[in-house]
Amino acid sequence: MNKFREYFFLFKIHHWIKNLSIFLPIVASHSFLNFTFIECLIYFFNFSIIASIVYLINNVSDYKIDIENKKLRYSVNLDKKKYYYSFGVSAFLLQMFILYFLNKDILIICLSYFLLSILYNQFLKHQKYIDVITLSTFHILRIFYGAIAFEIQLSFYFILFCLSIFLMIGANKRMLEIQKGFKNRPYDLNDQNKIQIFQIFFSLIAVLTFFLYCIDPANYQYFSNQYFLYINLILIILIISNFLYFQRNTNQDIVVFIYRNKINLILVSLFFVVFIGNSVFF
Repeated sequence: MNKFREYFFLFKIHHWIKNLSIFLPIVASHSFLNFTFIECLIYFFNFSIIASIVYLINNVSDYKIDIENKKLRYSVNLDKKKYYYSFGVSAFLLQMFILYFLNKDILIICLSYFLLSILYNQFLKHQKYIDVITLSTFHILRIFYGAIAFEIQLSFYFILFCLSIFLMIGANKRMLEIQKGFKNRPYDLNDQNKIQIFQIFFSLIAVLTFFLYCIDPANYQYFSNQYFLYINLILIILIISNFLYFQRNTNQDIVVFIYRNKINLILVSLFFVVFIGNSVFF
């Protein structure tokens, strides 16, 4: 059981919650009734397996420095490093072979995600600010994965809103690492205020983007009552404010925040209840 627990954290299975974002295009496009549960499950597990392979390779590569920076819940035998890499690459190639017959466009997204993760781990994460943009790109690739898998056209509002939210979250990750004194990052305490301004700026862009979405008459056809959109806007402001407040005071990783912050769970649940309940299904 202890070994199973180690593998759980080595492959970061608990981070699979982030992969739920592949379903956001379905919500945004009001296409809830066009897909089966099995179809959604297949696409979710496919991307989650790809992500876990990436986590495995990165965790093995960063093991020495991570021991100094974090309290790890897994161990890696560095004498068998090549076996970890061989397993990861073999599993990834098998997944690509399956995707070749399932959906070639998704294969391109997954391959991009994998190659970008290698580039990030070896080079981009050591570049100031570019690393934050790269972190947000990983999440955007999840969005495009969902859009391609479920054949959904993404709107400009949706892409800009998601990009702003992910940049805000990426900035928070760096602020957390600055405060904890991570040794393998290009930032120091002097960068904290700049990162915080960066974070607040993109949180405001996210709110502004959703506001413009609310007042655009072209979007009213998708909702039973256009004024309920402003309830969603208020909830977005509360969700972002709650995130910024608690992350500043508790210094939690985003995954820990999602699992443990009950206020966030309530606000996000209310947002989806109001948004989906007010939607006109297509």
